[in-house]
Amino acid sequence: MSEAEPQPARRRWWRWRPDRKRLIELVIIIFGVLIALGLENSVQEWRWRQEGRDLERLARQELELNLAQAIERIAVDRCLRERVAFLAAGLDKATGSYAPQPFPHDEHNSTKLALPRAYQPMLRPWRSASLQRLLATEASKRVSPERLLLLSQVLFSVESIARGAGEEHIASGRTLPLAMGIPTMTPEIRADLLADLGELDRARSGVELVARRLTDRGAELGVAPDPAEMRQRLIELRATWGDCVDIAAGMALSQRLSDRAT
Repeated sequence: MSEAEPQPARRRWWRWRPDRKRLIELVIIIFGVLIALGLENSVQEWRWRQEGRDLERLARQELELNLAQAIERIAVDRCLRERVAFLAAGLDKATGSYAPQPFPHDEHNSTKLALPRAYQPMLRPWRSASLQRLLATEASKRVSPERLLLLSQVLFSVESIARGAGEEHIASGRTLPLAMGIPTMTPEIRADLLADLGELDRARSGVELVARRLTDRGAELGVAPDPAEMRQRLIELRATWGDCVDIAAGMALSQRLSDRAT
């Protein structure tokens, strides 16, 4: 007879029976952890919202300053446009030599330059640090998509003006011979200087165009510089640049922004 096959050993099954006290302690620990996580999330959310409000307040202050400077730039654009036209007309008429044509208002500028300039760009500090922080941090998620889009457009406009102003400043440096005078005018020199004036005028018009776009964004956001302060700034600007400063146009823009902000 063959031997009986060995039967597999039967496993012993046992059930853990926690006592009531340990089960209550486990439930309390779980609920404690969940409550702690919820409180931490609530605190973090409050911090993000607070940071967003603070950054929006600072960004609004920056935008008010940038809007005031944009209005100044628009008001003074006629002076700059006329200056480029004056220099171009002088080049066209010059025969043999070119008499020095320094910018006529250098004596009013607070920053004295070592060399005279044929064209004086309007230099201003365009600020956007708070707006950049707002758009780059977690706080941006607490801003509505529509407002976030407008703020992004504002940042693009401010950075575009800063770049354009830099290009205008560089282009103005190439017109130095027109301020110093040219003893021997040749067709080649005239052609080069007219090309430099063309680049300068393109940079000038680009800055003025983006400044107007920035005022449009300010109107949509309901932000405006103080009208009384704006008038004083334009009056001081005319004292420096002359009667070519368009105070009426500047105040019209300021009033438009003020009406949208109320």
